[in-house]
Amino acid sequence: MIEVESLRKTFGKIIALDDISFHVDDGELLGIIGPNGAGKTTAIRIIACILHPDGGGG
Repeated sequence: MIEVESLRKTFGKIIALDDISFHVDDGELLGIIGPNGAGKTTAIRIIACILHPDGGGG
């Protein structure tokens, strides 16, 4: 299971993630879609412990 709650990440004055929350139960699939610069890669890097969030967590 993956649970993300109120995730926030900034890079200087740029807000990459602003209060995102979701959960994925065992056996479920998750697709993250959005335009370039929407924060998809940042969210995955935080979930994979490559980056540290500024707030929230999972």
